[in-house]
Amino acid sequence: MRKPFSLKLLLGMTFVLLAVFLTNPIGFQSGPFQAQPAHAGFFDDDLDVFDEVLELVADNYVYPPDFKKLFTAATDAMLKTVEKEKLSVTSVYSGKTLETNGKKFSYRLSFNKDENMQALQGVYDFISRELKGKVSKKDLEKAGIDGLMGSLDPYSLYMDKEEFEASMRDTEGQYGGVGMVITLVDNRLTVVRVLRNSPSSRAGILPDDIITRVDKQEIKGMQIHELAAKLRGYPNTQVEIDVFRPSTKVTQLTTLTREIISIETVQYKYLGDHTGYISISSFSKKTNDQLEDAFEKAEKDGVQAFVLDLRDNPGGLLSQSVKVASHFLEEGQLVVYTQGRNRNDTQQYDSVYNDRWSKKPLAVLINSHSASASEIVSGSLKDAGKALILGERSYGKGSVQTIFRMSDSSGLRLTTSKYYTPSGIDITIHGIVPEIQIERDITGLPNDNTPSGKPKDAKAPVVKPIIVKESQIQEYLKKRKETLNDDTDLLVAFAKMAINNPPQPTKGHALAKARELAEDMHHY
Repeated sequence: MRKPFSLKLLLGMTFVLLAVFLTNPIGFQSGPFQAQPAHAGFFDDDLDVFDEVLELVADNYVYPPDFKKLFTAATDAMLKTVEKEKLSVTSVYSGKTLETNGKKFSYRLSFNKDENMQALQGVYDFISRELKGKVSKKDLEKAGIDGLMGSLDPYSLYMDKEEFEASMRDTEGQYGGVGMVITLVDNRLTVVRVLRNSPSSRAGILPDDIITRVDKQEIKGMQIHELAAKLRGYPNTQVEIDVFRPSTKVTQLTTLTREIISIETVQYKYLGDHTGYISISSFSKKTNDQLEDAFEKAEKDGVQAFVLDLRDNPGGLLSQSVKVASHFLEEGQLVVYTQGRNRNDTQQYDSVYNDRWSKKPLAVLINSHSASASEIVSGSLKDAGKALILGERSYGKGSVQTIFRMSDSSGLRLTTSKYYTPSGIDITIHGIVPEIQIERDITGLPNDNTPSGKPKDAKAPVVKPIIVKESQIQEYLKKRKETLNDDTDLLVAFAKMAINNPPQPTKGHALAKARELAEDMHHY
């Protein structure tokens, strides 16, 4: 087992990532774990980094490793690097035979790590020797590492030195890029959110726009981190993107000039009737400081109830999610706990504040893009009975990634454990289920409240949510002579009514008020 440097990190959204930088990872403190150089014994130095990665996976991955699966993926990836060369690959029984220039090499894989390592070493030596000049040893090793990591889960990732350094810089809350949040939807690079006063917003890019090409290069088949890296870059450099807008069926070529993006993760506004609205777009190092600034404004406004908006929030730093949740909990209350591969590999995180806001009525808004740290906050507040949860089932990203620094200054992001809400809900499997489910029948957007690919567990708690349609909320507000315009957020309006007028003293009272409102709306 390698000795750690000091930092565990968990990514902000499985497939939901900040477009011009990798999402701020959710994690612990300071810097990455340091992997000690491997000594492979009878191997030469060529595969030292691969061996480091293999050992880290074998010792630390959240699930017991399947070495046959790992090495199959690694060797297949190596072979793909030379598939256009004169290399014949034939499957023979449980193995494969490679042939080129009249030379042959056969290998088979088993469930034994050491045997498979010898087979992979043989593939590596055969290709680098017989196809010398056609592919570099470095590229072969990198392909093997990427193949191995790609066989684990969507969040485990190997980063070369440049990618790793960029990822570490991103956790500071600043980056050079174009200012948008992206995700992959049906293998299409889709804009989730555009940051205010950014190159993307000034260019008129909108949520749901689809990026089809970057600098004239087709992006189909690329991984999300590769796409983000293409958009990211030094300030004052340009990137050219083709943007397809589904609503108009038009593709437009747009040139963006990169700049330093300072992430304003917290937005506050006063809604009237002693109600404050706080939106958190992600959890960076500055989030809690920005939240405390918002609380100062709310105190001056005489706020007695809050609507906390975590919709489209892909996640971020664990330490920040614990601090944010702590403002609405009692000091010492459990926020979240982790469980690793071994029974004793657990860690819990408790509330660190005894804040005046823990006594105020609170509604939390989530949707299918709320992931990772936002699920930790909403899950803890739901379980503690401190907040009414409204919207859609969250994404379901509850795995913990630990960051390791390799001996060559590259890095590894490896899933090492899973997050659970205080009541024991597996976030990855179930997500956070709202008590008030809003059906989006006006916006026309997909309303998928069962995250794609999430297995169903018969042991999961089944609580039937109160279901309200957007159109019903809209009609109810019209009957009340409320002013509606294009900026009216129907879910915020419903949340405000549920927790205020007058302020509801407990979550139970707020839930009863929401149920009463829903029944009234169903009559329209």
